Amino acid sequence: MTVPESGRFSTWVRTYNGMAFLHPGWALLYVSVPKAAGTALNIALTRSAGIEFPGRFVESLGEEPLVSQTVWDGHAGGRPMVESLDDAAFEALMAAGLRHVLTVVRHPVERLLATWTSKYLVRAPYYRERIGLPDTGYRRFDDVEAVLGDLDALVAHLHATPSLVHRDVHLVSQFELLERDLSRFDHVGRTDRLGETVGWLSERLAREGATLHPVGHDNDSPVRVDPSMVAPRTLARIHDLYRHDYAFLGIDPDDVRLTGTLAPDRLPDVNREIEHNVRAEVLHRALARRPSSAPGLRAVVRQAARVGRGLVG
Repeated sequence: MTVPESGRFSTWVRTYNGMAFLHPGWALLYVSVPKAAGTALNIALTRSAGIEFPGRFVESLGEEPLVSQTVWDGHAGGRPMVESLDDAAFEALMAAGLRHVLTVVRHPVERLLATWTSKYLVRAPYYRERIGLPDTGYRRFDDVEAVLGDLDALVAHLHATPSLVHRDVHLVSQFELLERDLSRFDHVGRTDRLGETVGWLSERLAREGATLHPVGHDNDSPVRVDPSMVAPRTLARIHDLYRHDYAFLGIDPDDVRLTGTLAPDRLPDVNREIEHNVRAEVLHRALARRPSSAPGLRAVVRQAARVGRGLVG
């Protein structure tokens, strides 16, 4: 039996600084924490609802199908998200009460490393500028220590001015994102135990007459760095930045489950991803100056690819 949601919880859901999947028919809310399996679960839930995940990656700028080489053609319209409901429908749903409320959290060290490798190390457009780091454009890494030095610099920058984390939702602590309160959640999963969340969701959707679509790995970083490679001072600074997360989430600071290595033979992957992001930034800037149309989009993509190759030699 459901009860009406509190006004405080309803207001928070409506204004959540992230993504929130909300299916009225299932009365199911999934609050997605950035860099905590959100892309994979949002895609799976959307497809479970019988809706093809909107948009697609089109017009590769290179030979490999990496996300950073492509342009996202689409928007969030049609997905069962909080913002897709008008005020009346949202208020009616919250007044009736939700049957299933979940989120998935991640160890702060794992989350910061994943954010660094997928956004800052590979120079994804906008991110470095948002937090006041210099835009170095294309940079080629020739040794592992230089790559790890990039992490040291990012963490030192954030540690010196902690308020900068609020400029990027991927950096905001889970303690703050989730409003310091987990009491309303029926399930709080962990990325290192995602199978438990998949099982929980499968059971709940079965009650609603639906089948959970397979959960994939749609937004994996091409490079993973084991925390054992991180400098002790940098790890200590990460722990300090996210010190409130540990007690809040019931996570041991040292219980990091992220595995991987950054051997010299992986450096080409890093450099290739940086190159692709520089090309993508050129593309986005070109698109911003031109009207959107299918033939026009393809022409701009080809032009940006040529310019990108010129930028990186």
